[in-house]
Amino acid sequence: MYSSTIRRSPPGGGMPARSSLGAAGAAVAAAEEKDAELEVTPGGMVVQKRDPDAAPPAAVVPTIRLKVKHGSAYHEIYISSQATFGDLKKMVAERVGMHPLDQRIIYKDKERDSATFLDTAGVKDRSKLVVEEDATAKAKRLLEIRKNHKMEKAAKAIAAIARDVDKLASKVSALETIVNKGGRVVEEDVIRLIELLMNELIKLDSVVADGDAKQQRRNQVNRVQAYVETLDRIKIKNSAPKGNAQPKQQQNREPKPQRRVQFQQQQQQQPVIVTTNWETFDSLLIPSTSTATITVAPPATTTRLDWELF
Repeated sequence: MYSSTIRRSPPGGGMPARSSLGAAGAAVAAAEEKDAELEVTPGGMVVQKRDPDAAPPAAVVPTIRLKVKHGSAYHEIYISSQATFGDLKKMVAERVGMHPLDQRIIYKDKERDSATFLDTAGVKDRSKLVVEEDATAKAKRLLEIRKNHKMEKAAKAIAAIARDVDKLASKVSALETIVNKGGRVVEEDVIRLIELLMNELIKLDSVVADGDAKQQRRNQVNRVQAYVETLDRIKIKNSAPKGNAQPKQQQNREPKPQRRVQFQQQQQQQPVIVTTNWETFDSLLIPSTSTATITVAPPATTTRLDWELF
C-alpha cells in the first residue's frame, strides 16, 4: 500500500498571504498619518489639524450692501467695505451707464473723493448714497478725448509723410552719388524731386499738431529742407562745365590790351607883360606917368606823366 501525504497550503497560497499583510500595513500607516493631520474640536467635530507655527488666518473682509440713488431710481450694490469710492463709481457705471469720471458721489451731504475708502468715510451696511452727473468733469473729459484724437491723427499724418520722404531721400542720395563721382544727371529729374519735396512741405504745414506731434513735424520740416538744399547743390554742379573746358574758354578770351595814356602838359605861351600905369590928377598941365613892367617868363621845363592802365 502506498501512503501519500497531501499538504494543504493556506487559502490564497503562501506568497499572497504576505502581500495581503503588506497592503494591510500600508493602509494602517496611511490611516495613522491621516489621523495625525486631523484633530477633534471641543465641540466633537473632526477637523484638519492646525499648524501652531503658521500665521493666523486673515480676517474676512465683510461685504456691505449700499443703496445708491440716481435720479429717481435706486440701485442696490454689494461691495467690499474696504473698497474706494472710485471702485464704487465703476460699479455704478455698469448699472446706470455713466462714465466713472463724470460721477459725483455724495454721502452725508458731502462729495467724496474717488481715492477715499468707504470704511474710512464711515460708510456701513445699508448706507444711502447719491450719484449725480458732473457736467464740468464731463466737458473736461470730452475735451481731453478730442485733444488726444487730434494728436493721434496728426501723428498718423506725419508718419505717412515721413514714409514718402524716405522714398524721395533714396533718390536724392542716388543723384548725389552720381554727381560727386563726376557724372551728370538729367536736370528734369532734379527739378521733379524738388517739386515733390516742396509738396511734402505743404502737407506738413497743413498738419495741426501739438506737443510731441509738433516736435515731430518740425523735425520732418528740417529734414525736407535739407534735401532741397542738397538738390540745389546737385543742380549747380550738374550745370557747371567740366574741367577740360575751362582752359579752352580761357584761350578764346581776347587779352585785354594795355592802353597807354599819355598826358602831356606843355605850356607854350608868349611872355606875358603886365604894365601898370600910375596917374596923378593933381595937375592936368603936368602929366606924370609911371610905368612898371613885369615880365613873367614861361616855365622852363615841360612835365610829362605816363599812366598805364592794367
